[in-house]
Amino acid sequence: MPRKQKLKIGDIVEAYFLGSPARCSVIEVVARNLYKLRTRTGTVLPNVTWKVDMDKKSPWYIHAYIGHNVVPKLTEDQNTSQNTTNKKELDKAIKKQKKFIKGKVDK
Repeated sequence: MPRKQKLKIGDIVEAYFLGSPARCSVIEVVARNLYKLRTRTGTVLPNVTWKVDMDKKSPWYIHAYIGHNVVPKLTEDQNTSQNTTNKKELDKAIKKQKKFIKGKVDK
């Protein structure tokens, strides 16, 4: 298969890891010709390039472009917790804190 110049996140490629082929997906574009791949078993291969672009002997390289897998965009913020306090509890805690700052302590 011909070499594809620029890979995107979600592209599926055939990469050789220690001499054996593995089907991997691109999880990060590190630089112009450097990619981070994940195999089906979950192994992450950092700094993978095409075989033609290799500077030195590396245990892994990309052999062929296979296709593209659509990666859905996240609609929710990853930092948002699922079990947050509701508005009434939060307002009650803020009022209690303001009373404490003013010196009105309830026992």
